[in-house]
Amino acid sequence: MVAPPPSDAGGAEREPTTLMPAWQPPPTNPPSLPETMAMPARQQQAAGVAAGPQSELTIESGPDAGHSHRVGDHGLRIGRSPDNDIILRDPATSGHHARLERRADQFWVVDLGSTNGTFVNGESIQEKQLNHGDRLTVGQNSVHFSLIGA
Repeated sequence: MVAPPPSDAGGAEREPTTLMPAWQPPPTNPPSLPETMAMPARQQQAAGVAAGPQSELTIESGPDAGHSHRVGDHGLRIGRSPDNDIILRDPATSGHHARLERRADQFWVVDLGSTNGTFVNGESIQEKQLNHGDRLTVGQNSVHFSLIGA
């Protein structure tokens, strides 16, 4: 059992108190701000339209069959973890399995150190340029790669 702390009877020594400044409202005259500057005009793209080639991944067989995903300017990370762009519900898929990315006008798939590997047309790859019609295997999912407009 722990004894209660001694009471403050008899002038026991205390730590000094630190004084904090009192809160004060902000000044009524805000500091002067610089004049607003106009930004140079830039070309706007239509909403949702990427600047370069587009592709599509279609999951043809496996636990996530029937899903399609568009790939444009931004790469897509594929895996089982919820922070991926394409989430596969397949226990043979690693948490962060592979990444699909566009380099100039070409699309590439990069294995991210997955346990079971990433395959393109049956060949185990670390990194490979994709062509229209290629088949990727990610875990138990067979994925068809196609260039849109090809």
